[in-house]
Amino acid sequence: SNPREYLIAGGFAGIVSRTFIAPIERVKILYQISKAPAAGGRTGYLRYIPQIYKTEGVLAFWKGNTAAVIRVVPYMSITFLSYEEYKVVFRAFGFQKDVVNVGSGMLAGMTAVCLTYPLDLVRARLAKQDLGVKSKKYNNMFDALVKIPWEQGRATGDGKMRIGALYRGLMATVIGEAPYAGLKFGCYEAMKRGLSEYWNIEEAELSPLIRVSCGALSGLMAVNVVYPFDVVRRRMQTHDGHQGLYKTPFHAIATIVREEGFKNGF
Repeated sequence: SNPREYLIAGGFAGIVSRTFIAPIERVKILYQISKAPAAGGRTGYLRYIPQIYKTEGVLAFWKGNTAAVIRVVPYMSITFLSYEEYKVVFRAFGFQKDVVNVGSGMLAGMTAVCLTYPLDLVRARLAKQDLGVKSKKYNNMFDALVKIPWEQGRATGDGKMRIGALYRGLMATVIGEAPYAGLKFGCYEAMKRGLSEYWNIEEAELSPLIRVSCGALSGLMAVNVVYPFDVVRRRMQTHDGHQGLYKTPFHAIATIVREEGFKNGF
């Protein structure tokens, strides 16, 4: 009932979860942006772990986490707050409960992505640095936020700051985030409702462990559905050229499947 609670709880939850999974996230980004061979199997992602440790040290697993944490506070806060606000709107139109949860989740995810996207792009650029992928270009998050638009301006030849460079890959992210957030919230609410009915208790009485388990399972199911768009997002975010890497997210998927195969590419 208190919007401030959703903002604070969502932000704190985002900081804790993002920091814990930062090493996995960096390995995932490096793996996603590497191009698979057209024939044969792809080299496993585990090879990045000793490679990062030997060349950059333990703290390198958290490279880009500052940008991720700074982004995740408003991202998670906006997601949870707008989710509850959208639910009020959907209920006012008399939609069925599952439609309310999925629809509100989709809109909440899209809202949060659009408002915090530049920090997500910077996080991917920082994670890509070093490790033989690219020489170090950005000293920190703020340095990247300033340099990326100017780099795009120099690439186009007019030397002007191009703020749009900070939104490269936004469409792929929105297309992936909408069903991801919708499915995540929809499955989460359905699991809670199903378990509370099964045990004949109120949803508020479910233990934190049960809630975490429902959240983990719903996230797992949702991410598998939209994962190809996550690969496209990271490749578009980390592409430096003046011309876009792909024309559209769907062109990206078709190109990756054609050049790398579906299994290797995604």
